Amino acid sequence: MDRCNLEPLIVVVRADDNLEWLPPAIEPQGSRRTETCLTAHLGLSFSLRCGLNAVLPLQPDAVVVALADQPFITTALVNRLIQTFEQSPEMDYVASVSNGSAMPPALFSKTLFPALQGLDGDRGAAGILRSPDYKGIVLESESAHYFMDADTKEDFGEIQEQWILRNGK
Repeated sequence: MDRCNLEPLIVVVRADDNLEWLPPAIEPQGSRRTETCLTAHLGLSFSLRCGLNAVLPLQPDAVVVALADQPFITTALVNRLIQTFEQSPEMDYVASVSNGSAMPPALFSKTLFPALQGLDGDRGAAGILRSPDYKGIVLESESAHYFMDADTKEDFGEIQEQWILRNGK
């Protein structure tokens, strides 16, 4: 994510996270910062709200939400979300799609900030992406592997296998 066209890059973490999974920042100091979310244990919506609150003082036109447990998300995919929004700024969101479902990474316009602030529980923004009340664009990806996430030990094992296949390590 450090190489994406995101400024600033806010990484939301739990209070007990030792950050050993987070590589050193590539960009100059200050372009990426961590935001500790004391309520992250209550669900995805709380982490999302922490990240949004961290960036709101900068008055962004949009935010990109990505999940840390999706290691195959590419810079190109995130930059494609941004470019699509720049070409269609009237959209409320631009999201990735896998197996017919819109999902992160996703870009949310400032028109959706109140809806994002109103989320609760462990559902994240899935309801917003499915709602007919909002206009959005979903982008197909070249590979379903991009969206593999490590929700279980089995998922993590499968991700490790794919990582070795792709990187030889």
